[in-house]
Amino acid sequence: MSVFQPSLFEQSTIVNISLNESHELVRLTNLINWTELTTLAMTIRDTKRMPSGPQPRYRPLLGAVALMATKRMTYRDAEDQVAHYAPARYLCDLMDSDWTLDHVSIFDFTKMLGGEGLARINDMILKTAQEIGFLDASVLMSDTTAQEAMIPYPTEVGLMSRFTQLVQRAAGKLGGKFLAIKSGLKGSVKSVKELVRNSHLFAKGKEQKGKVGRKIYHTVKKFHQEISDLLATGHKLSSKSGKELERLVNVMDQLLPQIWHFLKTGFVANKKIIHLQMSDLYAIVRGKAGKSVEFGRKWGISRIGGGFLQGFLMGDGEHASDKQFCMEAIKQHQRLFQEVPRKFGFDRGGYSATNIKNAKKMGVKQVGIAPTGKTPWAVSETKRKEIVRERAQVEAGIGTIKSSRYGFNKPNAKSTAAMDWCGQRAILGFNMRKLTRELLKSKGAAAAA
Repeated sequence: MSVFQPSLFEQSTIVNISLNESHELVRLTNLINWTELTTLAMTIRDTKRMPSGPQPRYRPLLGAVALMATKRMTYRDAEDQVAHYAPARYLCDLMDSDWTLDHVSIFDFTKMLGGEGLARINDMILKTAQEIGFLDASVLMSDTTAQEAMIPYPTEVGLMSRFTQLVQRAAGKLGGKFLAIKSGLKGSVKSVKELVRNSHLFAKGKEQKGKVGRKIYHTVKKFHQEISDLLATGHKLSSKSGKELERLVNVMDQLLPQIWHFLKTGFVANKKIIHLQMSDLYAIVRGKAGKSVEFGRKWGISRIGGGFLQGFLMGDGEHASDKQFCMEAIKQHQRLFQEVPRKFGFDRGGYSATNIKNAKKMGVKQVGIAPTGKTPWAVSETKRKEIVRERAQVEAGIGTIKSSRYGFNKPNAKSTAAMDWCGQRAILGFNMRKLTRELLKSKGAAAAA
């Protein structure tokens, strides 16, 4: 039997490492114009009128944002990588320092940038790719996709149950006039819990479930009215819990009639609220096999010549039609590259005679928006086949950013603003990795020649 024998000398925790120049993070570090990126981040911070105080350490924090873009990870994972992984420290310009970042700083900085700031960083990467010669701005193929939220399936019973839980949690942190009703709140929450349990375990069939659902509805409606009356007494709530309680009551003002509409008719109300804490999410009807509805936000994704991606939301990502996304794709492209694409493709969801006319009026030479029915294409048969082939590659790009590597889909986000920056960060990571691969490929070809 072997016995472990410790080393005679204490093992050092200080390591000297030489990085390979071909490592992806090293190539990315050397490719990005960090001065320009820092100026952009400073401008965003000034625009948002952030509170006075010490300036963020922009260079390491921007490196951490780039690190999180290249591979899906939590903020604590990013903290650990920056502290102990040499290529990550190189990306954050911390190789000659023993200082490191913490996960709170990385989160706060990402929140400060927001989806708009990350989109502007992505624009810089796209312009860099164009300057090097890897991006062809004359070709644009676009499509829409759903960014699904990480939320439970929205049922009427589940939403009403969640409302009572959240109200109890928020009211439990308040004093004053709320002390008198706390015992009543507990009784109402207990009643709802028992009814929800009956609905899940004992109500069999549509009729029984509907009967229990109506009981829950009337209990929650009375509960909601009590809270509303209490808030209407005129006392201003300034605490975080008080504001959350007011927000929940306002959301339920809209949601309760929608729930009653479903219980009465069996049909979902128009623009139904599907989540209490992210009330601006909505159900996107996709008609896919096995997934007819997706719950989240609708994005437009454009694939620019060379395979790079650009993503955008219409307004707040709510209820925009594909026809609107179709024209917005051209406008976003023109905003970034100061020119319209020579060739543009979109699926039949964006087709209308007006869109064809407007695209041509903007200067697009080959408008390949797939027509509906037997309407002829606005391009020749040769160009039609070419556009169909190129437009199919948009789906591949969308599938890649939705993969587990980038995390565009079902991000670990607690707000729609966080979903926005997670989506833009996934697209940014895709473009940065593609740019570094293209650069390595071109250097390899040059060396072979």
